[in-house]
Amino acid sequence: MSLLRVLAFFTLLTMMAGISRADAETMPFSPFTAHYRGEANGMSVKNLGSRKLISLGQERYRIKYDASAMIYSLQEQSEFVWQDGQPKPLEYDSSRGTFLKKRENHIKFDWQSGEGRYVHKKKKGTFELVDGMQDPLTSTLLLALEIQAGKAKIQFMEAKDNDQELRKFILLDKPTLNTPAGKIKTYHLKRLHDDKKRQTEIWLHHDYPFIPIKVEQNDDGDHFLLELTGFDLD
Repeated sequence: MSLLRVLAFFTLLTMMAGISRADAETMPFSPFTAHYRGEANGMSVKNLGSRKLISLGQERYRIKYDASAMIYSLQEQSEFVWQDGQPKPLEYDSSRGTFLKKRENHIKFDWQSGEGRYVHKKKKGTFELVDGMQDPLTSTLLLALEIQAGKAKIQFMEAKDNDQELRKFILLDKPTLNTPAGKIKTYHLKRLHDDKKRQTEIWLHHDYPFIPIKVEQNDDGDHFLLELTGFDLD
């Protein structure tokens, strides 16, 4: 059960792309693939999953994430455009579970009407879009942009499942970590949860802050770890 729970929070911990010195209105990330290992309460998964960023042309992009542990699997993808210097999500889809039971979630962002539509566990609903709102995958791009801009406190709205939540982070320090991918200088952040029993810390690549190097989470006594094993910039 612990390995299933560790997959559930991976959407927070994503890793996007290689940066280019481009114009402010141009997507500042290039095609990218990263690989991770994971642990849940001492149980280890050597090859947990990978994440990819794909250009679809005309400033439209897709993020794909696949992970599996034992009989459990998770697939996510988001399509977005790059507009006004940040990602603007268009559609988000996820499917997680076993071959016996899958839980699916779909979110569509209709920016023209200002309305978001979701399907969560076969239930449908709508919500109001706000400027800068992200989905569980594009939110990591925005986090990377903010930390790269020198901000020590970061917050943004994220639409997930049938809910919308304000995400808050603070920068703690900038340590160098020994990882399976070598020694890497990082940004060390803490996510601020309303629930005091939950604690999440994230280490982002200093040169490529859109790439999480390590994530640790304690959730009411359960301990989870996500660690980068390697990445490629295309």
